[in-house]
Amino acid sequence: METQAASPPPEVSPVQIVKTPAGYQLLRGGKPYRIKGVAGLQQIERVRELGGNSLRLYTTNYADAIMDKAHQQGLTVMLGLWMKPEYEDFDYYDQKAVAQQKEEIRQQVLRFRNHPALLIWNLGNELDNHTFNPRSFQVLNEIVRMIHELDPYHPVTTTLTGNFNMVFAVRKFCPDLDVLTVNVFGPLGQIKKYLEKDGWTGPYIVGEYGARGWWEAPKTSWLAPLDQSSNAKAEFIRKRFKKSVLGEPDKCLGSYALYWGQRFEQTSMWFSLFTEKGEKTAVADMVHYLWTGKQVANKAPHLHELRLGGQVDSCSAALRPGGHYLATIEASDPEGDPLKLTWEVVQDVDENFVLPQDRTAPEPLKEVVLRSDAKEALLRAPTKKGAYRLLVMASDGHGSVATHSFPFYVGVLTEEDMEKIKEEGSFKKKLSSVN
Repeated sequence: METQAASPPPEVSPVQIVKTPAGYQLLRGGKPYRIKGVAGLQQIERVRELGGNSLRLYTTNYADAIMDKAHQQGLTVMLGLWMKPEYEDFDYYDQKAVAQQKEEIRQQVLRFRNHPALLIWNLGNELDNHTFNPRSFQVLNEIVRMIHELDPYHPVTTTLTGNFNMVFAVRKFCPDLDVLTVNVFGPLGQIKKYLEKDGWTGPYIVGEYGARGWWEAPKTSWLAPLDQSSNAKAEFIRKRFKKSVLGEPDKCLGSYALYWGQRFEQTSMWFSLFTEKGEKTAVADMVHYLWTGKQVANKAPHLHELRLGGQVDSCSAALRPGGHYLATIEASDPEGDPLKLTWEVVQDVDENFVLPQDRTAPEPLKEVVLRSDAKEALLRAPTKKGAYRLLVMASDGHGSVATHSFPFYVGVLTEEDMEKIKEEGSFKKKLSSVN
């Protein structure tokens, strides 16, 4: 097996995790290094500008160009080495398939181990998703040992979901792992408690954090998740980040904000810190503040009290097909800039039955928004029965926006509809128990 030289190549800044009297610490080139990272490949040039220092890549696809760009901008990279999860029909008892995957990872390590931007190897992402089989973690530890032999200068982690249901498997079957990474949203403020409950007393990294997840949000009667305004999301993050990231310096080595850019997941702005055009939200402002302790010069607008037909979203608003309804909202800007509001209605999606690679933002429906201004919009409800969502965006004209959404149902929910929803809800509950 090909191993590294006794001393690191000149382009490599050795990274290690050390235990001190004060707790665990990440060192890069012998100096303390706190991860202020992002997950997402858009707006990379703004990471350093807003106070960040690291990117998270989930695979080595296109990693050459991305890592080169990261290095040019003074950023490090947590580089993902993909291990197929069992829900992709990968059998970890199939010795031939496991050996092939191990060889693919070996080649990736040899290819990138001396890249100057490399910070940490992230072996697998959410291998605990939809499984209680610990076999994949036995294989994971074998690969961790291989990576340590090939590259003694960069730590190895693996990433679990925020359900914490397989922490025991990592603790038992992965003794060679250097640090544990967890993707966590709502429970971010309690991450240390959950890890220690299952026996993990070592260091951890927050691999993804952000707005309240659609899977953990309150639901309407037809199980549509209730959104938060972008400014509410920023406050949601602030409280939890201060407790479990800034508040646990002895255990938490840093974190990666999701999603640095714009992508569709439930809505185009559920997790997005930026619009497709690069306009920033209050969440981006908050991440900058949490990284630097400073406020941005131009803060994002705020949205409050989104109502449809006089109802709040928790009322499970049901509209008459083709009926006219007034949507209202309170919008404000910290600098007093005049705001331009955009109102759209789309068919809602059910994320529980959408694969990540199949996520596509639905087109706004035509002839639904009859008129609108900075405070309200008159809607004509769609004529087709089903679940829909009202989207609102406020722009200050200086590169900052606020967003919100409101799920509603057109038509009457019959007993038959409710029975179907309950059946689907039972299935979703089973999924969420291992998600």
